[in-house]
Amino acid sequence: MKKYIFVVIAIVALVVAASGCTSQNGNGNNSTTTKNYSNNSISFSYPANWDIISENSSENGTVVAVGDADIQKNNTTTGNGVVIFKLPNNANNTADLNTLKTQVASLNGTNSTVNIGGITANVTTFNTTSDNVTGQIRLIDFTKGDSLYFIQYTTLSSDFQTQGGLFDIITKSFSV
Repeated sequence: MKKYIFVVIAIVALVVAASGCTSQNGNGNNSTTTKNYSNNSISFSYPANWDIISENSSENGTVVAVGDADIQKNNTTTGNGVVIFKLPNNANNTADLNTLKTQVASLNGTNSTVNIGGITANVTTFNTTSDNVTGQIRLIDFTKGDSLYFIQYTTLSSDFQTQGGLFDIITKSFSV
């Protein structure tokens, strides 16, 4: 991966948020049916009404994007999505991750941790506004073995509480 992959990730997150990502009208049902993804030592469950939007793997890493139908439309103002990155744990990627964390910290987000498969992962949640639309982005990062993992959830901040349960399906089922 190129040296500035994490800066690109942050920019992509901001662009997605700027497009006005919101949720579909949910029914508030906690018993969401799921699909499963498993490839390149990554596996997770995701809502059954979501699809794999993009998947790319090489010796330099893996990128998987899943989301609802609305986020897949061009020029949409609705949708929720998740992008997952698996990158080699090397000096360049670690430095880029630290640079991204510094940049995200300037956005006055909140920081916490979450357990993912027995590993304590860092969680940063922040809001960003563009074209009068406020999006909320949750970034989760952790290291396991020789890989860095980065999970990016995006939705409208006013809808994040509703969509948080859908995002939790991925977080709680994520394994490497």
